Amino acid sequence: MALDLGGTNVRLALVREGHLLHEARLATQAQDGPAALLGRLAAAVHEMAARARAEGSPPAGLGVASPGVIDRATGVVRVSPNLPGWRDVPLAAELSRATGLAVALENDANLYALGEYLYGAGQGGRDLACLTLGTGVGGGLILEGRLVTGALGSGGEIGHTLVEPGGRACGCGALGCLEAYASATGLVGMLAEALAQGRPSACQPDGDAESLARAARVGDALAGELFGRAGKALGRAIANLVAFTGLDLVVIGGGVAPAWPLMEQACRREMAARLRIVDPGAVGIVPAQRGDEAPLLGAAAFARQGLALD
Repeated sequence: MALDLGGTNVRLALVREGHLLHEARLATQAQDGPAALLGRLAAAVHEMAARARAEGSPPAGLGVASPGVIDRATGVVRVSPNLPGWRDVPLAAELSRATGLAVALENDANLYALGEYLYGAGQGGRDLACLTLGTGVGGGLILEGRLVTGALGSGGEIGHTLVEPGGRACGCGALGCLEAYASATGLVGMLAEALAQGRPSACQPDGDAESLARAARVGDALAGELFGRAGKALGRAIANLVAFTGLDLVVIGGGVAPAWPLMEQACRREMAARLRIVDPGAVGIVPAQRGDEAPLLGAAAFARQGLALD
């Protein structure tokens, strides 16, 4: 089985050979605290496992995609800016104890990248960076066919790299992070700031990123400007990433990804302006192919590999 723990929703699926057989969803409700959420996750896993056993396919293990910095040696979520109160949460151990399943835990953006690498836009390639634009901005990095996480566990966390010195406040506590501009939270925050300054727009201050994208598509100048600002921030981050790693493929996924066309021109223009040591045209920037299936597929594959389930 595979579980994708998001800042807004949780998705659970039974996966076999790159296909989702059954899927369930529930609201994250992270404000209730880790203990309450763990209880609801365990109940959902039990229900899915019972269904699988009734069909003659008992689950061999559980792969979990979680936002935040993961301690892989202990299965602990060290910190997750988009899950309030989640610090040093022993997610793998608690889920294993509650469900009786072996649990493999990894960062959600890393598993999104793995899912796209194995089953989506990255098939047949060698290197890939996956940027997930959602509640926050996650990043997963695969180089020479290997997932890069680093000794500290924060490898690929491009959302918390600097794109604007002294810029907007990020949920991590720093200023000027990519996440403060190119996430749903960042876009809505920039909209609220602009409206408070008296900028004209048909957008409402209590709107979301999806409504902002709709406004941009029908010509709302402020909405278009904000997506351009997000695209520019993405271009800076991608230029840095390519210069540092030499990779040639960037995959854009996550809940904000349908608005990629609103950001693409500004992103490519900024990347080209800043990336002078290699040909910017050699860098592919493409939408994810498996979309919200990717972290579930990646989680299942990671569990098979990490728990030796095959």
